[in-house]
Amino acid sequence: MIKMDSSKNSIGHISLISILFAGVLYLCTWSASISSPFLFSSRRLYNHCSSPSQSDMKKLKVPVDELELALEKASTPNKTVIIAVVNKAYVEQSVDAETTMFDIFLESFWLGEDTRPLLDHLLIIAVDQAAYERCLFKKLNCYKLETEGVDQFEGEKIYMSPGYQIKGNNELDLNTH
Repeated sequence: MIKMDSSKNSIGHISLISILFAGVLYLCTWSASISSPFLFSSRRLYNHCSSPSQSDMKKLKVPVDELELALEKASTPNKTVIIAVVNKAYVEQSVDAETTMFDIFLESFWLGEDTRPLLDHLLIIAVDQAAYERCLFKKLNCYKLETEGVDQFEGEKIYMSPGYQIKGNNELDLNTH
């Protein structure tokens, strides 16, 4: 049995401990997979080294279309939105009427108890240009529902006609957002 003297043995232990310490330090400062800060007292170092949290990733989400932008703008913090679909008939005043149906609808938010703040979370889906322009004039959250090549809301649609089916499909698409 070979006996080492204690000085060589302690140098070996110190070298081994130094290498292990350097490895742990390297992993903690450069690895993005570290999720526990208990090795460090400095939160800044931990925040610099850690991977992005889920809340950070949600903030980076980019809306893909105008409807998502409109929904995001009108939504409450818990993603609640009041949606109203309007067309030319609702926003244009008839000769014998004092006001429009759209104005009566909006007035209900002003007259109700604690309902005024809900106007900020109202999204008006305009199905034609007249309704869209009136919505913009009222400075509300507006989205114009458009279909290429077809004026889907012009006139009555007969059940299961091509116009009826396009209108129904667009309503389904709107509901999936």
